[in-house]
Amino acid sequence: MGKVLLSFSVAGLPLALLLLRCFGRWGGLVVGAGCGALFVRDVAMVATGTPARLKPLPRALLILEMGSSGVATLAGFRAWVQGPFIDRPAGPWDGDGTGAHHGAARGRRGSAASSGTAAGRAAVGAAAATFVLHAAREAIYLRPGHGRR
Repeated sequence: MGKVLLSFSVAGLPLALLLLRCFGRWGGLVVGAGCGALFVRDVAMVATGTPARLKPLPRALLILEMGSSGVATLAGFRAWVQGPFIDRPAGPWDGDGTGAHHGAARGRRGSAASSGTAAGRAAVGAAAATFVLHAAREAIYLRPGHGRR
């Protein structure tokens, strides 16, 4: 069962980026919900005293994950409200078929002029950090001793 959970943890980052790239704001809502769930779980672990029972590296990763998941959730919600999370590449759907991004002035999804791009980038970076830290913690927990003192 642990290896299945580790597989899902490792798949979290590419899946999150795929959701953001393909589904824009709605994909961001899903990623934000996932980061929010990890944030709530991390806060609960810290509140119940789990860090005191962990070795230094897993303890530090837990604290870092709690911070990054909190930032990802807050920045993700802000970006979801304001606009797109990440710029998608221009393609034939944008204007005259040349791939030129003619919709930027109108604030179309994927435009660099969008007000949500900065918050979206912060959310994507924090979500990526969250998924990497989470996968590292899961890998440590599968080792003998499970990262405990």
